[in-house]
Amino acid sequence: MCSLPVSYSGITMYNNCPSSFKRKYILGEAQGAPATRETAPAMFRGTDLHEAVESLLKGEINQLPKEIGMYNDFCVGLRTQGALPEVEFAFNEEWELVDFDDPTARIRGFLDAKLCTEEQLIVYEWKTGKVYDEHVFQRNLYGLAALLMHPEHKKVRVITTYLDQKMNKETTYTSDMVKSYKWMWDRSINKTQPPQPYPMRPGWKCRWCSFSKRSGGKCPN
Repeated sequence: MCSLPVSYSGITMYNNCPSSFKRKYILGEAQGAPATRETAPAMFRGTDLHEAVESLLKGEINQLPKEIGMYNDFCVGLRTQGALPEVEFAFNEEWELVDFDDPTARIRGFLDAKLCTEEQLIVYEWKTGKVYDEHVFQRNLYGLAALLMHPEHKKVRVITTYLDQKMNKETTYTSDMVKSYKWMWDRSINKTQPPQPYPMRPGWKCRWCSFSKRSGGKCPN
């Protein structure tokens, strides 16, 4: 049984640099200087916009910020249909749904929004900034999660909405491929697990790593 639960972001961190993964998730090492709105404005802006969409779907507000106001009617429509924001999931080694904090959980995460009706199952992921090819893997994991949460559905549409780009990327996943999806993510999860050396993987992404020397962390890169 895997002893270290991971998420999509954790697996992505491992793929970028196993050493940073070890520092964060195994050693719990202190990161460099904490990000602020001045040093990381894009990150805080993304968080603010995510929270605004979540608040609208919860009915706490009725108007999105002006910069993403074009999505207001769409999100109100989702709320009317019963879409749920920030839906957590966690699965154990057998890919059984467990509580998020269950000690047997091996992979877990959050769906930005989930719309489940008798007719359809749709997962939405909100993104600010650029479009990256790796987001297709996130759609796959979230599609697998949704299909396992709702076995009555034979397919799920997973839509990445790029708020700044004003565009969507969509992939449909089907229940007859669940076995293959599980196999793929089992491999991704297993490769992150200790014991292993967790080598450094220096590259251009080091400039944004909170463990790097330039950020005040302990990593020499």
